Amino acid sequence: MAHGTSRGPVVSVLMAAHDAEGSVRRAVESFQNQTLRDLELVVVDAGSRDATARTVEALAERDLRIELVRADACSRQEALDVALERAGGRYVVVADADGCARPDMLSDLVGLAEERSLELVVGGVELGLVGEGGRETEVELSSEATVYPTQHDFRTSAWQLFASGQLMPAAGKLLLRERALDLGLSFAGDGPSDHLFVLGYLSDVERVGVLGGVCYRLDRRTAPVERCLTRAEGYRLLEREHAALLALYRHWGLEGDAASMEMLQSRYMERLVACIEGVCGSGLPSAEQRRAVEAMIETEQARLAASVARPASSAARSMLAPVRGRSVRLVCAQARLLSLLGGGRAVWAMPDAYV
Repeated sequence: MAHGTSRGPVVSVLMAAHDAEGSVRRAVESFQNQTLRDLELVVVDAGSRDATARTVEALAERDLRIELVRADACSRQEALDVALERAGGRYVVVADADGCARPDMLSDLVGLAEERSLELVVGGVELGLVGEGGRETEVELSSEATVYPTQHDFRTSAWQLFASGQLMPAAGKLLLRERALDLGLSFAGDGPSDHLFVLGYLSDVERVGVLGGVCYRLDRRTAPVERCLTRAEGYRLLEREHAALLALYRHWGLEGDAASMEMLQSRYMERLVACIEGVCGSGLPSAEQRRAVEAMIETEQARLAASVARPASSAARSMLAPVRGRSVRLVCAQARLLSLLGGGRAVWAMPDAYV
């Protein structure tokens, strides 16, 4: 097991918090109670108007491993950048104010990293999604324990981790802090997710391992994500992430790999359908809905995805033919039906949309 040095702890846990008084105590205490004791928890309060900062401050007064940074109102990504700047650990882990770590999460992640000299360890995440009316959906993003012998082995197998939703989010991962800094990575500028930060880290990573099972849990309401998906920002985020994934696979020299390309197109189709459902359930006038949907399905990328994708969800599969046929009215009708059947909750989309 690794030991801290005079320069800092083994692990720096980065947490952004905003108006999270109902969950932040549990989130912080889950790291206070870790079996690995040599850690620091940097909590950046992003301008909370409730008791979030006071709660963390009270915990920090009794535990010198906790640092509270009070920031002006800012995005989660900007807050995480502040936390990363303040961190001093060999490794970093990204946490959320609505999350909870298993007691042995850090010791297991660090143990595997130290034993096999890994640059990245991927842990499993359990999602508790709460939608309209309090309906709960449990989703597990995990896989069997694996250490990839070579960089090529990781790259050719990464499509499976992307397909499960486990590889894209920052949650549940152990990263080398100096490597992230040397790459000049930043959380800010990625919209409401950490995905581009992770893709930047993956670009030339060589030694990767997967921790079997679940080590982290998030309890999250789906409504904020749906509101994002009803706006143009949700679609732009989809396009930006997809372009970044294609660029990553080109960089890896795997743009001709059938399994990887099928994953990319299936992932795109799942998220595209979620965006379409968001538009058609947004309350916009029908003419505006049709114009927005037409702009989404008339692209070369949408036609390619509809032709080759094999999405896992029945909802996305039901949209393949209408999108291939470029029938705006049929796509809108199908999206409204999906929204009605799902109660307005696009929880069938790629689960990492919520992480």
